[in-house]
Amino acid sequence: MNITHILFDADGTLFDYEHAELQAFKNTLMGFHVKGNIEELHTSYKTINYAIWKDFEEHKISAKELRVERFKRFLAKEQLHHDSKEMSKTYIDHLSQCTMLLDGAKEIINYLRNDYSVSLITNGLADVQYSRIRNSELNDTFDHIFISEEIGFPKPMKEIFEHVFEVLDYPQKDEVLIVGDSFRSDIVGGKNYGIKTCWFNPQKLQNENGFEPDYEIEKLIELRTIL
Repeated sequence: MNITHILFDADGTLFDYEHAELQAFKNTLMGFHVKGNIEELHTSYKTINYAIWKDFEEHKISAKELRVERFKRFLAKEQLHHDSKEMSKTYIDHLSQCTMLLDGAKEIINYLRNDYSVSLITNGLADVQYSRIRNSELNDTFDHIFISEEIGFPKPMKEIFEHVFEVLDYPQKDEVLIVGDSFRSDIVGGKNYGIKTCWFNPQKLQNENGFEPDYEIEKLIELRTIL
């Protein structure tokens, strides 16, 4: 395999999004003095958030709209009387400060960056991602950072990959590998564009998507055996 460029997803692949999202949510509710069962409220929010990110990936809603709409829906569902814009701002502020990495993230990036062009490609929000990257142990380790909000198209749409290839000066598609935990945005997006794919699947989820990624790993350090 003659790989020259590696595209890493951010949340759920390098950054511990589950931990960051839960902490940001808890801190936000505390700041607004919301009473009730935090776990149940978090489950409610996660369901809404998942659905709205799916809409974003299908280009049905913009990143700007997403920021507030998820809290508008959450507050309406839970019959909470707070300002959705203010709650969104507070949540994003908290999320921006969460920089925890997944096991092996720093090690694998440092291992690969000497021999490959290593970039980040994420559907996250620009202000959140830049803050988290800048304050994390991965600061100054990527050749390029591609954020869908800035590009105008999310993974898995072909347009974001077209932008990436333009910036990378059009490498051969079989020289590019995308590594990500989301089958829908990372693996389907990569497959449809014709590049190599590696599904990061630490939870050992069943693949019921109708086709196989080129590679599948449970731990990031396994990339050393592939590359």
